[in-house]
Amino acid sequence: MADHFLSKTRVAPQDFVEAGGTPVLERYDALQALLNERAGPEVAALFAEPLISHGNDAAPPTVAWYAETTAEPRALSSLSPAERDRAEAYLADHLRPLRALAEEPQNADLALGALSTYGRDDVVMVGDRPMIINWGLMPDCRGANVSSRPEHFAGTLGRYMTLSPATGKAPKPAPVAAPPVAPVAAAAPLVADVPVQRRITRLAWIPLLILLLLAGGFLAWLLMPGSRLFHAAEPPAITEEATLRAARELNDSLRERRETLATALEGAMCRADGMLVLPDGLTPEGLTPPALGVQPESRASVAPDALLPSSSARVVIPDATDPEAATDLLAVIEARTVLVLASAGNGKGATGSGFAIGPDLIMTNQHVVAAAMTAGGQILVTGGSLETPQVATVVKSQGPLMKTGGDFALLQVADTGVSAFQVHVPQSSLKLSNVVAAGYPGDVLASDINFAALKAGDLEAVPGLTVTEGIVNTEQQIGSQTHVLMHSAALSSGNSGGPLVDMCGRLVGVNTFVRAGRLQNRGFALTTADMMAFLQGTTAAPTVDSAACSPIVQRAEAGARKAEAE
Repeated sequence: MADHFLSKTRVAPQDFVEAGGTPVLERYDALQALLNERAGPEVAALFAEPLISHGNDAAPPTVAWYAETTAEPRALSSLSPAERDRAEAYLADHLRPLRALAEEPQNADLALGALSTYGRDDVVMVGDRPMIINWGLMPDCRGANVSSRPEHFAGTLGRYMTLSPATGKAPKPAPVAAPPVAPVAAAAPLVADVPVQRRITRLAWIPLLILLLLAGGFLAWLLMPGSRLFHAAEPPAITEEATLRAARELNDSLRERRETLATALEGAMCRADGMLVLPDGLTPEGLTPPALGVQPESRASVAPDALLPSSSARVVIPDATDPEAATDLLAVIEARTVLVLASAGNGKGATGSGFAIGPDLIMTNQHVVAAAMTAGGQILVTGGSLETPQVATVVKSQGPLMKTGGDFALLQVADTGVSAFQVHVPQSSLKLSNVVAAGYPGDVLASDINFAALKAGDLEAVPGLTVTEGIVNTEQQIGSQTHVLMHSAALSSGNSGGPLVDMCGRLVGVNTFVRAGRLQNRGFALTTADMMAFLQGTTAAPTVDSAACSPIVQRAEAGARKAEAE
Protein backbone atom coordinates (compact mmCIF):
# COMPACT_ATOMS: atom_id res chain seq x y z
CA MET A 1 0.00 0.00 0.00
CA ALA A 2 1.38 3.40 -1.01
CA ASP A 3 1.62 5.65 2.05
CA HIS A 4 1.70 9.24 0.76
CA PHE A 5 -1.77 10.86 0.83
CA LEU A 6 -2.76 12.90 -2.25
CA SER A 7 -6.46 13.76 -1.86
CA LYS A 8 -9.87 12.45 -0.86
CA THR A 9 -13.02 12.42 -3.00
CA ARG A 10 -16.62 12.10 -1.83
CA VAL A 11 -18.59 9.92 -4.27
CA ALA A 12 -22.00 8.37 -4.76
CA PRO A 13 -22.45 4.57 -4.85
CA GLN A 14 -23.64 4.83 -8.46
CA ASP A 15 -20.44 6.62 -9.55
CA PHE A 16 -18.32 3.44 -9.53
CA VAL A 17 -17.51 2.04 -12.97
CA GLU A 18 -17.58 -1.76 -13.03
CA ALA A 19 -15.50 -4.33 -14.89
CA GLY A 20 -16.65 -7.93 -14.80
CA GLY A 21 -19.33 -7.09 -12.23
CA THR A 22 -16.80 -5.57 -9.79
CA PRO A 23 -15.93 -1.86 -9.35
CA VAL A 24 -12.75 -1.09 -11.25
CA LEU A 25 -11.26 0.54 -8.14
CA GLU A 26 -11.49 -2.78 -6.29
CA ARG A 27 -9.45 -4.37 -9.10
CA TYR A 28 -6.49 -2.02 -8.65
CA ASP A 29 -4.06 -4.92 -8.11
CA ALA A 30 -5.26 -6.60 -11.31
CA LEU A 31 -4.88 -3.32 -13.22
CA GLN A 32 -1.34 -2.85 -11.90
CA ALA A 33 -0.38 -6.42 -12.84
CA LEU A 34 -1.79 -5.97 -16.35
CA LEU A 35 -0.08 -2.62 -16.94
CA ASN A 36 3.26 -3.75 -15.49
CA GLU A 37 3.25 -6.80 -17.75
CA ARG A 38 1.96 -5.20 -20.95
CA ALA A 39 2.96 -1.53 -20.71
CA GLY A 40 5.69 -1.22 -18.06
CA PRO A 41 5.97 0.24 -14.53
CA GLU A 42 5.89 3.88 -15.68
CA VAL A 43 2.43 3.40 -17.20
CA ALA A 44 1.24 1.52 -14.10
CA ALA A 45 2.52 4.38 -11.91
CA LEU A 46 0.19 6.83 -13.70
CA PHE A 47 -2.77 5.55 -11.68
CA ALA A 48 -2.90 6.60 -8.01
CA GLU A 49 -3.72 3.87 -5.49
CA PRO A 50 -7.30 4.10 -4.13
CA LEU A 51 -8.49 3.43 -0.59
CA ILE A 52 -12.27 3.01 -0.64
CA SER A 53 -14.60 3.76 2.27
CA HIS A 54 -18.09 2.61 1.34
CA GLY A 55 -19.72 4.84 3.93
CA ASN A 56 -22.93 4.20 5.84
CA ASP A 57 -26.38 5.70 6.39
CA ALA A 58 -24.84 8.86 7.86
CA ALA A 59 -21.82 9.32 5.60
CA PRO A 60 -21.40 8.92 1.83
CA PRO A 61 -18.65 6.76 0.29
CA THR A 62 -15.21 8.31 -0.11
CA VAL A 63 -12.08 7.40 -2.03
CA ALA A 64 -8.67 8.44 -0.68
CA TRP A 65 -5.81 8.52 -3.20
CA TYR A 66 -2.22 7.61 -2.38
CA ALA A 67 1.17 7.57 -4.13
CA GLU A 68 4.62 6.14 -3.44
CA THR A 69 6.42 9.49 -3.74
CA THR A 70 6.31 12.09 -0.96
CA ALA A 71 5.94 15.15 -3.20
CA GLU A 72 2.83 17.29 -2.83
CA PRO A 73 0.32 17.13 -5.73
CA ARG A 74 -0.03 20.17 -8.03
CA ALA A 75 -2.85 20.87 -10.45
CA LEU A 76 -1.89 21.06 -14.13
CA SER A 77 -3.42 24.54 -14.27
CA SER A 78 -0.84 25.76 -11.72
CA LEU A 79 2.13 24.73 -13.87
CA SER A 80 4.09 26.96 -16.19
CA PRO A 81 3.31 26.53 -19.89
CA ALA A 82 6.57 24.62 -20.43
CA GLU A 83 5.88 22.26 -17.50
CA ARG A 84 2.32 21.69 -18.65
CA ASP A 85 3.47 20.88 -22.19
CA ARG A 86 5.95 18.32 -20.85
CA ALA A 87 3.30 16.74 -18.62
CA GLU A 88 0.77 16.47 -21.43
CA ALA A 89 3.37 15.00 -23.78
CA TYR A 90 4.26 12.43 -21.11
CA LEU A 91 0.58 11.50 -20.70
CA ALA A 92 0.02 11.18 -24.45
CA ASP A 93 3.05 8.91 -24.76
CA HIS A 94 2.37 6.69 -21.74
CA LEU A 95 -1.40 6.33 -22.17
CA ARG A 96 -0.98 5.01 -25.73
CA PRO A 97 -0.57 1.33 -24.65
CA LEU A 98 -4.06 1.38 -23.11
CA ARG A 99 -5.54 1.82 -26.58
CA ALA A 100 -4.42 -1.71 -27.50
CA LEU A 101 -5.66 -3.12 -24.19
CA ALA A 102 -9.06 -1.46 -24.71
CA GLU A 103 -9.43 -3.35 -28.01
CA GLU A 104 -8.88 -6.78 -26.40
CA PRO A 105 -12.17 -8.39 -25.26
CA GLN A 106 -10.60 -9.92 -22.13
CA ASN A 107 -9.08 -6.59 -20.97
CA ALA A 108 -11.44 -3.99 -22.44
CA ASP A 109 -13.67 -3.48 -19.37
CA LEU A 110 -10.71 -3.02 -17.02
CA ALA A 111 -8.76 -0.69 -19.35
CA LEU A 112 -11.79 1.44 -20.30
CA GLY A 113 -12.93 1.59 -16.68
CA ALA A 114 -9.51 2.93 -15.62
CA LEU A 115 -9.76 5.58 -18.35
CA SER A 116 -13.05 6.86 -16.90
CA THR A 117 -12.32 9.82 -14.61
CA TYR A 118 -14.43 12.29 -12.68
CA GLY A 119 -13.45 15.45 -14.57
CA ARG A 120 -10.86 17.55 -16.37
CA ASP A 121 -8.79 18.24 -13.24
CA ASP A 122 -8.07 14.64 -12.31
CA VAL A 123 -4.49 14.73 -13.57
CA VAL A 124 -2.05 16.14 -11.00
CA MET A 125 1.72 16.55 -10.94
CA VAL A 126 3.39 14.56 -8.14
CA GLY A 127 7.06 15.47 -8.20
CA ASP A 128 8.09 15.52 -11.86
CA ARG A 129 5.54 12.98 -13.10
CA PRO A 130 1.79 13.29 -13.83
CA MET A 131 -0.60 11.00 -11.95
CA ILE A 132 -4.28 10.24 -12.48
CA ILE A 133 -6.69 10.40 -9.52
CA ASN A 134 -10.48 9.87 -9.44
CA TRP A 135 -10.19 7.17 -12.10
CA GLY A 136 -12.73 4.33 -12.26
CA LEU A 137 -15.50 6.85 -11.58
CA MET A 138 -18.18 8.68 -13.56
CA PRO A 139 -19.87 11.79 -12.16
CA ASP A 140 -23.64 12.28 -11.67
CA CYS A 141 -24.23 8.58 -10.86
CA ARG A 142 -23.37 7.49 -14.42
CA GLY A 143 -21.00 4.66 -13.51
CA ALA A 144 -23.25 2.06 -15.16
CA ASN A 145 -24.18 4.27 -18.14
CA VAL A 146 -21.96 2.90 -20.91
CA SER A 147 -23.43 5.15 -23.59
CA SER A 148 -22.37 8.33 -21.79
CA ARG A 149 -18.70 7.34 -21.52
CA PRO A 150 -17.50 8.34 -25.04
CA GLU A 151 -18.54 11.98 -24.72
CA HIS A 152 -17.22 12.21 -21.17
CA PHE A 153 -13.91 10.58 -22.15
CA ALA A 154 -13.45 13.06 -25.00
CA GLY A 155 -13.55 15.93 -22.50
CA THR A 156 -11.22 14.33 -19.96
CA LEU A 157 -8.42 11.89 -20.82
CA GLY A 158 -9.42 12.05 -24.46
CA ARG A 159 -7.34 15.23 -24.62
CA TYR A 160 -4.22 13.07 -24.36
CA MET A 161 -5.17 9.97 -26.37
CA THR A 162 -7.81 8.65 -28.77
CA LEU A 163 -9.58 5.33 -28.83
CA SER A 164 -10.30 3.22 -31.86
CA PRO A 165 -13.88 3.60 -33.15
CA ALA A 166 -14.04 -0.19 -33.05
CA THR A 167 -14.20 -0.07 -29.27
CA GLY A 168 -17.43 1.87 -29.41
CA LYS A 169 -16.20 3.98 -26.53
CA ALA A 170 -15.04 7.13 -28.27
CA PRO A 171 -17.19 9.55 -30.28
CA LYS A 172 -16.86 9.25 -34.03
CA PRO A 173 -15.26 12.23 -35.73
CA ALA A 174 -17.58 14.46 -37.73
CA PRO A 175 -17.49 13.85 -41.51
CA VAL A 176 -15.35 16.34 -43.39
CA ALA A 177 -17.01 17.92 -46.41
CA ALA A 178 -15.13 17.36 -49.63
CA PRO A 179 -13.81 20.55 -51.26
CA PRO A 180 -15.72 21.73 -54.36
CA VAL A 181 -14.27 20.57 -57.66
CA ALA A 182 -13.46 23.40 -60.04
CA PRO A 183 -14.44 22.93 -63.69
CA VAL A 184 -11.60 21.97 -65.99
CA ALA A 185 -11.03 24.59 -68.62
CA ALA A 186 -8.64 22.58 -70.71
CA ALA A 187 -7.22 19.11 -70.75
CA ALA A 188 -4.11 18.71 -68.58
CA PRO A 189 -0.96 17.48 -70.26
CA LEU A 190 -0.32 13.79 -69.82
CA VAL A 191 3.29 14.40 -68.71
CA ALA A 192 4.16 17.27 -66.37
CA ASP A 193 7.42 19.16 -66.58
CA VAL A 194 9.78 17.76 -63.95
CA PRO A 195 12.60 20.00 -62.76
CA VAL A 196 16.06 18.52 -63.13
CA GLN A 197 17.66 17.68 -59.75
CA ARG A 198 21.23 18.78 -59.36
CA ARG A 199 23.62 16.47 -57.55
CA ILE A 200 25.53 17.95 -54.60
CA THR A 201 29.14 16.89 -54.54
CA ARG A 202 31.02 15.93 -51.37
CA LEU A 203 33.22 19.00 -51.62
CA ALA A 204 30.15 21.23 -51.27
CA TRP A 205 29.64 19.94 -47.69
CA ILE A 206 33.10 20.99 -46.46
CA PRO A 207 32.26 24.68 -45.66
CA LEU A 208 29.17 23.63 -43.70
CA LEU A 209 31.16 21.02 -41.76
CA ILE A 210 33.82 23.60 -40.85
CA LEU A 211 31.14 26.03 -39.61
CA LEU A 212 29.54 23.33 -37.45
CA LEU A 213 32.88 22.42 -35.88
CA LEU A 214 33.65 26.07 -35.12
CA ALA A 215 30.19 26.63 -33.60
CA GLY A 216 30.46 23.48 -31.47
CA GLY A 217 33.88 24.45 -30.17
CA PHE A 218 32.72 27.98 -29.34
CA LEU A 219 29.65 26.67 -27.48
CA ALA A 220 31.79 24.23 -25.48
CA TRP A 221 34.11 27.07 -24.46
CA LEU A 222 31.17 29.18 -23.29
CA LEU A 223 29.83 26.37 -21.11
CA MET A 224 33.15 25.63 -19.41
CA PRO A 225 33.34 26.63 -15.69
CA GLY A 226 35.09 29.97 -15.36
CA SER A 227 34.04 31.23 -18.82
CA ARG A 228 32.61 34.68 -19.33
CA LEU A 229 29.02 33.36 -19.24
CA PHE A 230 28.98 30.63 -16.58
CA HIS A 231 31.23 30.58 -13.56
CA ALA A 232 32.17 27.40 -11.74
CA ALA A 233 29.32 26.37 -9.44
CA GLU A 234 29.94 25.86 -5.76
CA PRO A 235 29.88 22.16 -4.84
CA PRO A 236 26.72 21.07 -2.98
CA ALA A 237 26.97 20.90 0.79
CA ILE A 238 25.35 17.45 0.82
CA THR A 239 25.76 14.78 -1.83
CA GLU A 240 23.44 11.97 -2.83
CA GLU A 241 26.26 9.51 -2.17
CA ALA A 242 26.41 10.60 1.46
CA THR A 243 22.68 10.20 2.06
CA LEU A 244 22.64 6.86 0.25
CA ARG A 245 25.48 5.62 2.46
CA ALA A 246 23.55 6.80 5.50
CA ALA A 247 20.42 4.95 4.38
CA ARG A 248 22.40 1.73 3.98
CA GLU A 249 23.75 2.11 7.51
CA LEU A 250 20.17 2.58 8.68
CA ASN A 251 19.15 -0.74 7.11
CA ASP A 252 22.07 -2.47 8.85
CA SER A 253 21.03 -0.90 12.16
CA LEU A 254 17.43 -2.06 11.77
CA ARG A 255 18.57 -5.62 11.14
CA GLU A 256 20.74 -5.52 14.26
CA ARG A 257 17.83 -4.18 16.32
CA ARG A 258 15.52 -6.92 15.06
CA GLU A 259 18.02 -9.61 16.01
CA THR A 260 18.54 -8.06 19.47
CA LEU A 261 14.80 -8.00 20.19
CA ALA A 262 14.30 -11.55 18.92
CA THR A 263 17.09 -12.81 21.19
CA ALA A 264 15.65 -10.93 24.18
CA LEU A 265 12.20 -12.42 23.73
CA GLU A 266 13.31 -16.02 23.14
CA GLY A 267 13.90 -16.71 26.85
CA ALA A 268 11.29 -14.35 28.31
CA MET A 269 8.83 -15.75 30.84
CA CYS A 270 5.63 -14.53 32.44
CA ARG A 271 5.49 -14.71 36.25
CA ALA A 272 2.46 -15.78 38.24
CA ASP A 273 1.59 -12.14 38.89
CA GLY A 274 1.49 -11.36 35.14
CA MET A 275 4.86 -9.58 34.97
CA LEU A 276 7.02 -10.35 31.91
CA VAL A 277 10.69 -10.95 32.73
CA LEU A 278 13.36 -11.04 30.02
CA PRO A 279 16.39 -13.38 30.03
CA ASP A 280 18.54 -10.70 31.69
CA GLY A 281 16.22 -10.77 34.71
CA LEU A 282 14.72 -7.33 34.01
CA THR A 283 11.27 -6.24 32.85
CA PRO A 284 10.87 -4.87 29.28
CA GLU A 285 11.08 -1.42 30.88
CA GLY A 286 14.57 -2.24 32.18
CA LEU A 287 13.44 -2.46 35.82
CA THR A 288 14.34 -5.06 38.42
CA PRO A 289 11.12 -6.98 39.16
CA PRO A 290 10.01 -7.00 42.82
CA ALA A 291 9.46 -10.20 44.72
CA LEU A 292 6.04 -11.79 44.28
CA GLY A 293 3.47 -9.98 46.38
CA VAL A 294 5.76 -7.01 47.11
CA GLN A 295 4.79 -3.51 45.99
CA PRO A 296 7.94 -1.66 44.76
CA GLU A 297 8.55 2.08 44.78
CA SER A 298 6.20 3.99 42.46
CA ARG A 299 8.94 5.44 40.21
CA ALA A 300 12.24 4.11 38.93
CA SER A 301 14.96 5.06 36.44
CA VAL A 302 15.43 2.86 33.39
CA ALA A 303 18.00 2.56 30.61
CA PRO A 304 17.48 4.88 27.61
CA ASP A 305 17.33 1.89 25.24
CA ALA A 306 14.82 -0.11 27.32
CA LEU A 307 11.49 -1.26 25.88
CA LEU A 308 9.44 1.52 27.46
CA PRO A 309 5.70 1.25 28.21
CA SER A 310 3.29 2.29 25.47
CA SER A 311 1.35 4.55 27.86
CA SER A 312 2.90 8.03 27.80
CA ALA A 313 1.47 8.74 31.28
CA ARG A 314 3.92 6.20 32.74
CA VAL A 315 6.98 8.03 31.37
CA VAL A 316 7.23 11.13 33.54
CA ILE A 317 9.42 14.23 33.61
CA PRO A 318 10.23 15.37 37.18
CA ASP A 319 9.79 19.02 38.06
CA ALA A 320 13.21 20.63 38.66
CA THR A 321 11.78 22.83 41.46
CA ASP A 322 9.63 20.17 43.16
CA PRO A 323 11.03 16.59 43.31
CA GLU A 324 7.60 15.21 44.23
CA ALA A 325 5.89 16.76 41.19
CA ALA A 326 6.12 15.37 37.66
CA THR A 327 4.51 15.79 34.24
CA ASP A 328 3.90 12.99 31.80
CA LEU A 329 5.97 12.99 28.61
CA LEU A 330 3.08 13.65 26.21
CA ALA A 331 2.00 16.77 28.12
CA VAL A 332 5.56 18.13 27.93
CA ILE A 333 5.67 17.62 24.16
CA GLU A 334 2.18 19.03 23.51
CA ALA A 335 2.96 22.22 25.45
CA ARG A 336 6.00 22.99 23.28
CA THR A 337 5.08 21.87 19.72
CA VAL A 338 3.25 24.14 17.26
CA LEU A 339 1.70 24.09 13.79
CA VAL A 340 3.35 26.44 11.26
CA LEU A 341 1.22 27.82 8.40
CA ALA A 342 3.12 29.65 5.66
CA SER A 343 1.38 31.47 2.80
CA ALA A 344 3.03 33.10 -0.21
CA GLY A 345 1.96 36.34 -1.82
CA ASN A 346 0.35 34.45 -4.73
CA GLY A 347 -2.06 32.63 -2.39
CA LYS A 348 -0.20 29.32 -2.29
CA GLY A 349 0.80 27.93 1.07
CA ALA A 350 2.43 25.15 3.03
CA THR A 351 2.07 23.60 6.46
CA GLY A 352 4.78 22.30 8.72
CA SER A 353 5.68 21.84 12.36
CA GLY A 354 7.75 23.77 14.86
CA PHE A 355 8.61 23.98 18.54
CA ALA A 356 9.42 26.55 21.20
CA ILE A 357 13.10 27.23 21.79
CA GLY A 358 12.52 30.35 23.91
CA PRO A 359 9.59 32.26 25.48
CA ASP A 360 8.72 33.92 22.15
CA LEU A 361 10.96 32.00 19.74
CA ILE A 362 9.92 29.12 17.47
CA MET A 363 12.22 26.78 15.53
CA THR A 364 11.23 25.13 12.25
CA ASN A 365 12.76 24.21 8.88
CA GLN A 366 13.66 26.86 6.33
CA HIS A 367 11.85 24.96 3.58
CA VAL A 368 8.59 25.16 5.57
CA VAL A 369 8.55 28.98 5.48
CA ALA A 370 10.55 29.63 2.30
CA ALA A 371 7.50 30.56 0.22
CA ALA A 372 6.32 33.04 2.87
CA MET A 373 9.67 34.84 2.90
CA THR A 374 8.82 36.48 -0.43
CA ALA A 375 6.91 39.75 -0.87
CA GLY A 376 3.37 39.51 0.48
CA GLY A 377 4.00 36.26 2.38
CA GLN A 378 2.82 35.58 5.92
CA ILE A 379 3.63 33.01 8.62
CA LEU A 380 1.09 31.95 11.24
CA VAL A 381 1.86 29.79 14.29
CA THR A 382 -0.78 28.02 16.38
CA GLY A 383 -0.90 25.31 19.01
CA GLY A 384 -2.54 24.20 22.21
CA SER A 385 -0.20 26.30 24.36
CA LEU A 386 -0.93 29.53 22.45
CA GLU A 387 -3.97 31.59 23.37
CA THR A 388 -4.55 32.59 19.73
CA PRO A 389 -2.71 32.01 16.44
CA GLN A 390 0.37 34.22 16.27
CA VAL A 391 1.82 36.07 13.30
CA ALA A 392 5.51 35.16 13.14
CA THR A 393 8.51 36.94 11.65
CA VAL A 394 11.71 35.27 10.47
CA VAL A 395 14.67 36.21 12.67
CA LYS A 396 17.26 34.02 10.93
CA SER A 397 17.22 31.24 8.34
CA GLN A 398 19.59 28.81 6.65
CA GLY A 399 18.76 26.75 3.56
CA PRO A 400 18.12 25.01 1.31
CA LEU A 401 19.65 21.93 2.86
CA MET A 402 21.45 20.45 -0.15
CA LYS A 403 23.08 23.78 -0.99
CA THR A 404 23.94 25.21 2.44
CA GLY A 405 24.09 22.10 4.62
CA GLY A 406 21.42 23.47 6.97
CA ASP A 407 17.63 23.76 7.03
CA PHE A 408 16.71 25.98 9.96
CA ALA A 409 14.45 28.99 10.51
CA LEU A 410 14.10 30.91 13.77
CA LEU A 411 10.71 32.65 14.14
CA GLN A 412 9.54 35.23 16.66
CA VAL A 413 5.97 35.61 17.96
CA ALA A 414 4.29 38.10 20.29
CA ASP A 415 3.14 35.50 22.86
CA THR A 416 5.87 35.02 25.47
CA GLY A 417 4.08 32.36 27.52
CA VAL A 418 5.15 29.25 25.61
CA SER A 419 7.36 26.80 27.50
CA ALA A 420 10.61 25.95 25.70
CA PHE A 421 12.23 22.56 25.23
CA GLN A 422 15.39 21.78 27.10
CA VAL A 423 18.08 20.91 24.55
CA HIS A 424 20.18 17.77 24.81
CA VAL A 425 23.59 17.95 23.12
CA PRO A 426 24.92 14.43 23.76
CA GLN A 427 28.49 13.59 24.68
CA SER A 428 28.06 9.96 23.58
CA SER A 429 26.11 8.06 20.94
CA LEU A 430 22.30 8.14 20.94
CA LYS A 431 22.08 4.95 18.90
CA LEU A 432 19.21 2.67 20.11
CA SER A 433 17.88 5.44 22.38
CA ASN A 434 14.08 5.72 22.46
CA VAL A 435 12.69 8.88 20.84
CA VAL A 436 9.33 10.49 20.03
CA ALA A 437 8.62 12.57 16.90
CA ALA A 438 5.87 15.19 17.14
CA GLY A 439 4.21 17.33 14.51
CA TYR A 440 1.32 17.89 12.14
CA PRO A 441 1.60 15.54 9.12
CA GLY A 442 -0.51 16.61 6.18
CA ASP A 443 -2.20 13.25 5.67
CA VAL A 444 -3.57 13.48 9.22
CA LEU A 445 -4.58 17.14 8.94
CA ALA A 446 -6.61 16.26 5.83
CA SER A 447 -9.17 14.50 8.04
CA ASP A 448 -8.89 16.78 11.10
CA ILE A 449 -12.15 18.67 11.67
CA ASN A 450 -10.36 21.36 13.69
CA PHE A 451 -7.90 22.01 10.87
CA ALA A 452 -10.82 22.40 8.46
CA ALA A 453 -12.40 24.88 10.88
CA LEU A 454 -9.09 26.76 11.20
CA LYS A 455 -8.80 27.09 7.41
CA ALA A 456 -12.40 28.34 7.36
CA GLY A 457 -11.48 31.18 9.74
CA ASP A 458 -12.12 29.76 13.22
CA LEU A 459 -8.98 30.96 15.01
CA GLU A 460 -9.89 29.07 18.20
CA ALA A 461 -9.72 25.69 16.43
CA VAL A 462 -6.48 23.81 17.14
CA PRO A 463 -5.68 20.60 15.21
CA GLY A 464 -4.58 17.55 17.16
CA LEU A 465 -0.86 16.85 17.55
CA THR A 466 0.45 13.59 16.08
CA VAL A 467 3.22 11.71 17.89
CA THR A 468 5.12 8.59 16.78
CA GLU A 469 7.71 6.61 18.67
CA GLY A 470 10.87 4.85 17.55
CA ILE A 471 14.57 4.52 18.22
CA VAL A 472 17.66 6.26 16.87
CA ASN A 473 18.97 3.79 14.30
CA THR A 474 22.22 5.48 13.41
CA GLU A 475 24.09 8.80 13.45
CA GLN A 476 25.65 10.11 10.28
CA GLN A 477 27.61 13.05 8.94
CA ILE A 478 26.28 13.74 5.44
CA GLY A 479 28.13 17.01 4.84
CA SER A 480 31.09 18.95 6.16
CA GLN A 481 28.84 20.77 8.63
CA THR A 482 25.74 18.56 8.51
CA HIS A 483 24.94 15.79 10.99
CA VAL A 484 21.73 13.77 11.17
CA LEU A 485 20.00 11.25 13.37
CA MET A 486 18.17 8.54 11.43
CA HIS A 487 15.31 7.09 13.43
CA SER A 488 12.36 4.75 13.08
CA ALA A 489 9.61 7.13 14.32
CA ALA A 490 7.23 7.50 11.36
CA LEU A 491 7.38 10.84 9.53
CA SER A 492 5.51 12.23 6.53
CA SER A 493 4.99 15.55 4.79
CA GLY A 494 4.06 18.13 7.43
CA ASN A 495 6.37 16.76 10.14
CA SER A 496 9.14 19.01 8.79
CA GLY A 497 10.47 21.34 11.48
CA GLY A 498 8.95 19.34 14.34
CA PRO A 499 10.87 18.13 17.41
CA LEU A 500 12.54 14.77 17.99
CA VAL A 501 12.46 14.23 21.77
CA ASP A 502 14.13 11.72 24.08
CA MET A 503 12.42 9.94 26.99
CA CYS A 504 13.58 12.70 29.35
CA GLY A 505 11.51 15.26 27.41
CA ARG A 506 14.57 16.95 25.87
CA LEU A 507 15.04 18.00 22.26
CA VAL A 508 17.57 15.80 20.45
CA GLY A 509 16.87 16.71 16.82
CA VAL A 510 14.84 18.70 14.28
CA ASN A 511 12.87 16.43 11.92
CA THR A 512 13.71 17.60 8.41
CA PHE A 513 13.26 15.05 5.63
CA VAL A 514 12.52 11.46 4.76
CA ARG A 515 13.89 9.07 2.19
CA ALA A 516 11.10 7.01 0.66
CA GLY A 517 11.69 3.27 0.74
CA ARG A 518 9.68 0.48 -0.83
CA LEU A 519 8.02 -0.48 2.44
CA GLN A 520 8.60 2.52 4.72
CA ASN A 521 10.15 5.95 4.93
CA ARG A 522 13.40 6.69 6.73
CA GLY A 523 13.21 9.70 9.05
CA PHE A 524 16.12 12.15 9.27
CA ALA A 525 16.52 14.79 11.98
CA LEU A 526 19.20 17.47 12.03
CA THR A 527 21.14 17.30 15.28
CA THR A 528 20.86 19.75 18.16
CA ALA A 529 24.58 20.48 17.87
CA ASP A 530 24.04 21.82 14.34
CA MET A 531 20.98 23.72 15.55
CA MET A 532 22.94 25.37 18.36
CA ALA A 533 25.61 26.43 15.84
CA PHE A 534 22.84 28.02 13.73
CA LEU A 535 21.44 29.88 16.76
CA GLN A 536 24.74 31.65 17.46
CA GLY A 537 24.33 35.41 17.11
CA THR A 538 20.61 35.33 17.98
CA THR A 539 18.79 36.01 21.25
CA ALA A 540 17.87 32.34 21.61
CA ALA A 541 19.47 30.86 24.73
CA PRO A 542 17.90 27.46 25.39
CA THR A 543 18.88 25.42 28.42
CA VAL A 544 21.38 22.77 27.33
CA ASP A 545 21.82 19.44 29.13
CA SER A 546 24.52 16.98 28.04
CA ALA A 547 23.87 14.29 30.68
CA ALA A 548 22.73 10.90 29.44
CA CYS A 549 19.01 10.25 29.73
CA SER A 550 17.74 7.99 32.51
CA PRO A 551 13.98 7.91 31.88
CA ILE A 552 11.71 7.92 34.93
CA VAL A 553 8.93 5.33 34.66
CA GLN A 554 5.81 5.24 36.79
CA ARG A 555 5.46 1.58 37.74
CA ALA A 556 2.21 -0.17 36.88
CA GLU A 557 -0.13 -0.81 39.77
CA ALA A 558 0.71 -4.21 41.26
CA GLY A 559 -2.37 -4.59 43.48
CA ALA A 560 -4.21 -6.91 41.12
CA ARG A 561 -1.13 -9.05 40.55
CA LYS A 562 -0.46 -9.27 44.30
CA ALA A 563 -3.99 -10.45 45.04
CA GLU A 564 -3.77 -12.99 42.23
CA ALA A 565 -0.41 -14.30 43.50
CA GLU A 566 -1.79 -14.77 47.03
